[in-house]
Amino acid sequence: MTRHPFRWDSLVFGLFFAAIVGNWAVWKQDLLTTRQLSLTTSGVLIVLGAVGVAATIWRARPKPADIPESSAEPTDPEGPDNEEAQPQP
Repeated sequence: MTRHPFRWDSLVFGLFFAAIVGNWAVWKQDLLTTRQLSLTTSGVLIVLGAVGVAATIWRARPKPADIPESSAEPTDPEGPDNEEAQPQP
């Protein structure tokens, strides 16, 4: 069985949807004041933004298989035929 990659966008959307539903439930039940509700919403959005930034940074790192070895042959040979190595006037 093939293991599928983790979907960060689904997690973030699910948490965002849960925050909206939670805020609606709190508003209907009158558990928090308007000020407390706005602070809670702001806090949830800040946490979701931090999760998004962390996911972006985590994806940007190269995997060990993607890093070329230092002993690999250079792709751009520097010989007499290379114009950068031997510029012509």
